[in-house]
Amino acid sequence: MNTDNLNKSKARSTDNFVLLVISGCISLGIFPFVILRVLQEDYAHAAMNAVAVFITFVLFLHAYITKKSDLTRTGLALLTVIVMTGTIFLKGAQNIHWVYPALTTTFFLLRPKFAATLTLTFLLVVLAMIWQESSPLFLLTFSITATATFLFCYAFSNRMRQQAQFLEQLATTDPLTETGNRRKLEEKLLEITQRIKRNDQLSCSLVIFDIDYFKQVNDQHGHACGDEVLKRFASVIKTRIRVTDSLYRLGGEEFVLILEDTKLFEAKSVAKQLAFEIEQTQWHLKDLRITTSAGIAEYETGESTYEWLERADEALYKAKSSGRNKCRASNENVA
Repeated sequence: MNTDNLNKSKARSTDNFVLLVISGCISLGIFPFVILRVLQEDYAHAAMNAVAVFITFVLFLHAYITKKSDLTRTGLALLTVIVMTGTIFLKGAQNIHWVYPALTTTFFLLRPKFAATLTLTFLLVVLAMIWQESSPLFLLTFSITATATFLFCYAFSNRMRQQAQFLEQLATTDPLTETGNRRKLEEKLLEITQRIKRNDQLSCSLVIFDIDYFKQVNDQHGHACGDEVLKRFASVIKTRIRVTDSLYRLGGEEFVLILEDTKLFEAKSVAKQLAFEIEQTQWHLKDLRITTSAGIAEYETGESTYEWLERADEALYKAKSSGRNKCRASNENVA
């Protein structure tokens, strides 16, 4: 848990640092132009640059103080497009070269579809502004180069996002059973405990399932058979739970089912039903009979995720000790 949280914190810090550098460089980069425009008595352009410096500095402070990047990303992208549009409006087609860094910056900061919508609008507005003062050849050249840059940025941004999602899925999904892995489980548990701490009226229970005598399955039928049992086990559970519930492979033959907005007695009822479904399931070998034991625990305000899992694990131990193919709650008096 601590390692995953540390990695996430580092990733957020890196992202925030990049935005701080970008916003800081924009502020410092535009400021000299404010002075230059004033000396040139180009007060409209100077005012626009001054506002841009101020807004960028505010976004810089927001990212620095809150450590959150979403608002800064959106703000910087919008500001880039607006300032570039204003520059071309005030100075004419001679400043058309600023379109290209505006495109790349916007796609770097925003999600591909949002960036595409924003930059396409930006390009159409720019074309409308320079239409009257530009030659057909200039308009054709600009249209081709801007479109090529737009398409390249969109394709590159979209590909990078897909790769990031793919890597995230690899890092959080058990490849055999296609359930969440231990890392994803820990993230989910942390998310739930933080949510309940903010609102103690919420409830959540978890169930730890352990396939009974799974070692015998491997020993008697081979590991390939064991893998099929694990996949089928996960599939049976996933097809019989709610959309709001989630299943994770804790390790080996143990799985954790998180039941949100579910009290302890309700969770025990669900666990019993799922255990019955597993017992009645037809497996790929006719003589194969699989059962499961389960330990159930409802989150108690103030405890850590480790303590929550530990109580469910203790209940699972009681279930296995009492003969297996049993479901035990952490507090039988409540259940």
